[in-house]
Amino acid sequence: MIAGHEVALGVLNFLDIPAPELVGVAADAGFDSVSVRVTGSRGSVAADLRHDPATLARTQRTLEETGLTVLDAEVLRLAGATPAGEAARAIEVAAALGARHLLAVNTDLSADECVEELARVCELAEGSGLRVCLEFMRFSATPDLESAFGIVEAVGHPCAAVLVDALHLHRSGGSAQDVAVLAARRPELFPYLQVCGVPPAPSGLFDPDLLLREAVSSRLLPGDGVNDLRALIDALGPAAPLSVEAPVAGDPHRSPARRARAGVRALSRALDAMRFDQTVDCP
Repeated sequence: MIAGHEVALGVLNFLDIPAPELVGVAADAGFDSVSVRVTGSRGSVAADLRHDPATLARTQRTLEETGLTVLDAEVLRLAGATPAGEAARAIEVAAALGARHLLAVNTDLSADECVEELARVCELAEGSGLRVCLEFMRFSATPDLESAFGIVEAVGHPCAAVLVDALHLHRSGGSAQDVAVLAARRPELFPYLQVCGVPPAPSGLFDPDLLLREAVSSRLLPGDGVNDLRALIDALGPAAPLSVEAPVAGDPHRSPARRARAGVRALSRALDAMRFDQTVDCP
């Protein structure tokens, strides 16, 4: 725990290592939990667990040995061409690891189609301990906070929720205040945050390929960049779990251990600064 927050190590920056190694790296760096990849990989990914029962079993053992938990599993792509059974298999693997959330992304569905598909996935997830969290991204078919919130409200299922990622919120034109307003209205729909620093807006901001490349390889560490991380964390309250998803340029040349330590140290500094600011502001 850092300043009262559960802190998870996001898997996006660690797709090059198997899940049991990720758990060990996260534990050594001081994280409380991890994110895991259970579906949605477009190529061969070392971290992907869906077709490897032996690695799944090793991951379960490593979680037990370290005491870490799984904050979320990713990434279920909601699409017209999604293979039959993919959602059920993702839920099965995520639940076997005790994950609390399953991250979903709308690849190409209309809002009405996404409501229907997300509702179907939520029904599959009933009794699994999972909440299905729809993540909005400017380059996806659910591009912003308002769209995701509207879909989840329309689904109306207790397993449905919204995931806010600091980068995607900023790039879609949203703000921490927007999150605060909606979270005050429906706090149960915002169970955790993905945090990072947002670089200054690049040229070609509207290019989906550029935005995707930035998301997977060119973020900044929490506390750096142009986004107001303090306001975003405050929007969900003092105990919201935080997942560090901050792949930084040059990271592939650093060891997983160094990447993990950099993330947790940056977030710790950012949260310490927030606490100091709050103390100074007190009358």
